[in-house]
Amino acid sequence: MAMMSTIKLRGHVGLIELCNISCSVKTLLGPRKSYKFIYDQDTQESTLTCSSFRLLESLDLSSAVGQLFNETVQAHHKAYRTGTTTLFFLVGVWSKAVLECLHHGVPISLIVSVMLEGLNSCIESVEALHIPLYNILTTKHRTDVADGRSGNFGFEFAEHFLKSLKPVELTPPNKGNVNSQRCQKSKLSHSRHFPVPKTSTFQNPSQTSSHNLEDLTKSLSHGDWEVMELVEKAATLLFENAHEISVTKDVFQASCLNICFLRGLPEVNSTATFGYVTLVSPEYATVVQNLEGKPLQVLLLDGDLTEKYRHLGFNKPTNLKSVSEFEDNEKSLSQDSWTSMACRRIVQANVNIILVKGDVCPQLKMQCILRNILIITHVKPNVLQAFSNCTGAEPVAYLSQIRHNSIGREVYAKICPQWSSLSSQTIAVSVQAHKISLVTVVLNCRLTPKMQAMEDQFWACSSKLQNALHDQKVFPGGGGVELFCLDHLQKLEEQLVSVSSVNRGPQFCASSWLYSSAIHYKSSVYKCLANGWMKYLSTLLFNTCEYSSELDAMNFIQNQLQNIGASSSPSSYVFNEYSKNIALIDDMVLPIDHRQVMVYDNIVPKVEAWRSALHLVLTVLQSDAEIITGYATHKQGIVGEPVNGDYVFL
Repeated sequence: MAMMSTIKLRGHVGLIELCNISCSVKTLLGPRKSYKFIYDQDTQESTLTCSSFRLLESLDLSSAVGQLFNETVQAHHKAYRTGTTTLFFLVGVWSKAVLECLHHGVPISLIVSVMLEGLNSCIESVEALHIPLYNILTTKHRTDVADGRSGNFGFEFAEHFLKSLKPVELTPPNKGNVNSQRCQKSKLSHSRHFPVPKTSTFQNPSQTSSHNLEDLTKSLSHGDWEVMELVEKAATLLFENAHEISVTKDVFQASCLNICFLRGLPEVNSTATFGYVTLVSPEYATVVQNLEGKPLQVLLLDGDLTEKYRHLGFNKPTNLKSVSEFEDNEKSLSQDSWTSMACRRIVQANVNIILVKGDVCPQLKMQCILRNILIITHVKPNVLQAFSNCTGAEPVAYLSQIRHNSIGREVYAKICPQWSSLSSQTIAVSVQAHKISLVTVVLNCRLTPKMQAMEDQFWACSSKLQNALHDQKVFPGGGGVELFCLDHLQKLEEQLVSVSSVNRGPQFCASSWLYSSAIHYKSSVYKCLANGWMKYLSTLLFNTCEYSSELDAMNFIQNQLQNIGASSSPSSYVFNEYSKNIALIDDMVLPIDHRQVMVYDNIVPKVEAWRSALHLVLTVLQSDAEIITGYATHKQGIVGEPVNGDYVFL
């Protein structure tokens, strides 16, 4: 007891800090994000953002807990580019949940083991909510969700996509898996969304809808429908380009996309186009005009085109010194000789376009302009790879490595006057190649501070579509999965009470106090974990502006939980009844033709955000406890399960 009192008295500074960090992301949860101006008092500059990831860059995270939090969010963002706000928010609410458990006197070792057990149980339970894309592909005509009738969510690929489709990538779950059979049976028999396919996975092309991809992207947009439309256009172009192969998850990848920003033009002019579009200086206008309409040869340089450049694997010789009486003159001669040598190699290679990953020597650039050779700098690696794949050109690090197979052919360049800068400081150039798997999204923006936010939204939307195609399944959105977890935790708590009452026999008298305490503590942990879900859901629903307060949102959630408890199939209720209430959640921000569309979430990014958030909180909890008490609170680590179900009391 003395040890527990000490912990209460001195507090868990790390958990409190996590709560303080996470409170800033509250208004960014849900489809109607509020833009934030972040003001720096030192530089007196401000940044506009609606992204929790960008918000993180402006927070003071110099402490150990802040650095750990930053690393967790950075790792998740790098892997998925979506779900960061969920992770951000859950870290805060579950830190409060742990503090509540500590306030109730729950031992730390029990908090760690039971919270992990509860979350893992929730993750297993929500497998019943997986919506396979192959089921979605077999449905036909969608009716309004609010009608409650049998309907289709219309995601079959259009006729020009289906001509070459092969059902290799869209296979049903393993029939040998008992859990898969159970989940599939419950979904197909209790939900109006999933009629049993009587024939093959794919329909006849003449029977399909052309709005399949459009509906899927709308369902994943979560309010960012304007940006998601650009993702949809880009995906459509990529699918059309791959008409001779199977339309699989590998066709649409983030590496196949590029962004070109245009300042000063209205956002409605944003579009997607094949190939590589970039901005170059006006001095290249004459060069591009002379090259336009001709099949060109391209050279790809994976590095800088300068004399001093050395690739990462280069080891400079040691203990070598150059001594000369005319050092200054030799430097000048060396520079001239390198530029002349580089220019001579480029001319001998007979290339017309050079795509360079890094910088280019200014003198060499001028020499190439005089010879009608277009040089484009700061080209991203995925763009170089796309041109390498379609032209056969092998990227080189130095001009001395140029060989016959280093040159790509059948490349075309032209000026795009409709995308040129209004200030005439840059011109837009489009570089194309036959069957290139690269689409450039031209983003127009009149407000410079908004450009970063638009870019973040675009990559988030593209990642949502990519993740859905990669996982071949999605979750029902709008908080349905979290509502299901709430119901599941309540049932676990009820099971604890029933087991406790049944097992109160004479054989348990010797350890009745310990057993009762364990049941009581475990029930408290489940309740605190559920409170985190409740806070998440109420904030999510309140931010949709459908409820006047978070209390009203909580009342709605409680009513839904009661309805789920009265339903014979909780998963069926979430699919059907709950979906009616959230299907029109974006009505006020979507145009008429975008309304009455189901909301979907990615599976893996969401589940991994849950795991990362809880693991971070429990890591900080145990670190705090070890600093306060000087005692390691557990032996098996937070990623493991309790050994033999035993709990260690402090």
